[in-house]
Amino acid sequence: MKRAHINELNITRALAILAVLLIHSTSTPVTALSNESKFYPLYVFLNIFPKFAVPVFIFLSGFVLFYNYIQKELTKELIIRFYKKRVTQILIPYLFFSIFYYTAMQFYVTHDLVSTWHALFSVEFLEKLLIGKAYTHLYYIFIIVQFYLIFPLFLYVLKKKPALSPHLIWIGFVLQWAFILLNAEFWQYPYRGSISFSYICYFLAGAFLGIYFEKYKGWLQLKKGNFPIPLLFIWCVGLLSTIYNVYLYYYVFSSQTYLVNSTIFELVFQLQSLTACIVLLQLSYWIYNKWNHAWVNGFINLGVVSFGVYLLHPFFLFLYRQISTGGNSVLYHLWSAGGFIFALFITWMIVLLMGRFFKYHWIAFGPIPQKFPYK
Repeated sequence: MKRAHINELNITRALAILAVLLIHSTSTPVTALSNESKFYPLYVFLNIFPKFAVPVFIFLSGFVLFYNYIQKELTKELIIRFYKKRVTQILIPYLFFSIFYYTAMQFYVTHDLVSTWHALFSVEFLEKLLIGKAYTHLYYIFIIVQFYLIFPLFLYVLKKKPALSPHLIWIGFVLQWAFILLNAEFWQYPYRGSISFSYICYFLAGAFLGIYFEKYKGWLQLKKGNFPIPLLFIWCVGLLSTIYNVYLYYYVFSSQTYLVNSTIFELVFQLQSLTACIVLLQLSYWIYNKWNHAWVNGFINLGVVSFGVYLLHPFFLFLYRQISTGGNSVLYHLWSAGGFIFALFITWMIVLLMGRFFKYHWIAFGPIPQKFPYK
């Protein structure tokens, strides 16, 4: 039996994509602005606070996959259908945008169509394609592809050994830290952030909630008198880890030295991201239940097209950054805010229009429904 659609998840996706845009639109001020500026701490906060974005998207992927598939019979036909859908939904858009960004950047540097064309057939491009490095943000899609490849194996194990399901969160924690520590000690693979095991705790935490959603659904409802001690603990850990993470990065950016080692950085980030997964889901339920319908439906709409917005927004942010502020400090801050607004609304509009009027939009943005869910 097909399980009920959860509109609140689209609101969580919308919050996560807004976090992505906030990170990317403040990345230039954080690196270019003097740390003596009175606005510098604000830019660091706006850049580091939303770094939970990619872990939240991975958490949602685990949630949706196990929510939809855990009750289905695992057959050869089911696995074939699963992979066919992921080819059109993820792999083809990944290939499309890898080619798009790589050629665009090659042409921007060389201004030569012939050398740009030859670069597409180079070993360098093939290597970047295989590790999600054709452009900076595509590593996330590469990670998701890895999770889709191993998902049937996880599903098979949990169907054979359902007693493992309640332990998924700590299993994910152990697997992730085993990979981090082994890589640091032995493998020293330079692109660890492109490997799915760097994020497996978030994926399996999402899997846990997807499997036991009906049991814990009540925890996601922010109501008066419905704030048990475990949730209060999660919010406190999330707040403290976020503040500490912002402080650690501010110290690095302003002094060019590290206050703590990389293990502490990783742990603080993991605590911030894991708690953000729950907090954002709770906020999504609150928004869905309490906010004006126009706002709710706007968030749902943005969440539905968030994949396309994620893929396309760096291009328009790059174009926007060609605008010069002429050294005027007031204009610079307005320009920084404008980058967020421009990247959000231009890409949102383009993805919506492509989904509505272009039959083959799925090549670039994956499937976009003709009728959007709404409240």
